[in-house]
Amino acid sequence: MPDYYQYFCEQSVNGLQHQLIIRSSMKKYLFLSLLLCCVVTVFAGDMSDRISKFGRWSIVGSTGINRFDGDVDPDYDYIGILKSPSVDFSLEYNLHPALSFGWNLGGVIFNQDDVDEVFTAGGVYTSTFVSVDLLSVLNGKKSKRWSVLGNAGVGFSGSIWPIYMTNRPGTVPPDPVNGVVFPPTFFIFPLTASVEYNLSKRYSLGLSVRKVVTNTDQMESIHRHLYMDEWQNVSLSLRYKFVTKDNKHFRDEVFDHKEETSLAMFNQLQQDVNNLTLRIDGVDSKLDNLGERMVAVEGILSNDGPDTDKDGVPDVRDLEPNTAPGTPVDFWGRGLSVKTVKADELLSVYFDFDSIELDKIAQITLVKIAEKMRKDASLMLEIRGYTDNLGSNVYNQRLSQRRAERVKQELQKVYGIPHNRMVANGKGKIPDPPVKTLMNRRCDFFFSK
Repeated sequence: MPDYYQYFCEQSVNGLQHQLIIRSSMKKYLFLSLLLCCVVTVFAGDMSDRISKFGRWSIVGSTGINRFDGDVDPDYDYIGILKSPSVDFSLEYNLHPALSFGWNLGGVIFNQDDVDEVFTAGGVYTSTFVSVDLLSVLNGKKSKRWSVLGNAGVGFSGSIWPIYMTNRPGTVPPDPVNGVVFPPTFFIFPLTASVEYNLSKRYSLGLSVRKVVTNTDQMESIHRHLYMDEWQNVSLSLRYKFVTKDNKHFRDEVFDHKEETSLAMFNQLQQDVNNLTLRIDGVDSKLDNLGERMVAVEGILSNDGPDTDKDGVPDVRDLEPNTAPGTPVDFWGRGLSVKTVKADELLSVYFDFDSIELDKIAQITLVKIAEKMRKDASLMLEIRGYTDNLGSNVYNQRLSQRRAERVKQELQKVYGIPHNRMVANGKGKIPDPPVKTLMNRRCDFFFSK
């Protein structure tokens, strides 16, 4: 009996010394916390203004009661639960109206007992978490007032002043006042479900239920089973959303992603794709024979090939292949009812070698052409361009057309003759006489009504 009494006294003294050390440490922590609060208060106004511009930050404060579930018999009475309070603060950032991530800091006190055990301890924990608005995800629409949130996180916690004792029968002596060595910190995995109601654009009131699982079996300072310690929490919360007076917080943005809307958008997109496919098929069908058509067009526009009636228009585009010799024709070989201008009355326009420029003598001729066209508004003018016999047929054809176009442009821009009263036809080389001479590098004029 004396040995038992001496042992109990020694353990009591050790426990009292331990408590004094803990209380001294708590005073230091309290002083540092108070100093930190003062610093935050000084800069709180400026900090709030800065983060309110983004409209994505919010802070949540909550308080509640806890039920410890570990090696201690979990059949607690309500008094023990009410004597186990907690306080918690969270800072959140919204990536989406229905999705946010945040950081959590809190403290908890346990004062719980059963028939033959008493467990008293305090703890501080912190964690990061992801929060999802389950109501908007399941309903397909963000609610203006209500949110049903699901949170999952990971963090760590530490125990402070754990005290465990028992009067369980058969223990001689009783378990010590201060238990076995416990880990100073351990991992926690909090899971939370909460309901929030928007009181205003800045404040929301909430009710939450949380279960915190740990990776230790020694949270209450004892280790008896392979059962990992955990606790449950019920708390009330108040959320403050950092937002300017002119804007709405991002988490309160109302969006709708119902299946009907998505289906309608998908159907419209599918219809657009089908229409585009039809148009592409139509273009493909036209492109299939485009090469053949281009060859046919090039053949028609070219001056190469046989010219049976010698009127300067190849048979491939000659609509009148039997024109009498010397008959003026248009681009398609059709005869024109024209009267030729006499040489002493109106001269041709001549060009230097490989040139389309008009000299002063040419301008004198164009003045006479323009005067004749103004006198009779019913006259139509064909301008025929020619080259001498040097060079390839293709090059000279293009050169003769450029000369005819140059004369037409001059009559239109300088002398005001309407372009629809004139036709420019390049005839290419003059076959007779086949010499390099100024007389062959010319443009002739033919009139018709």
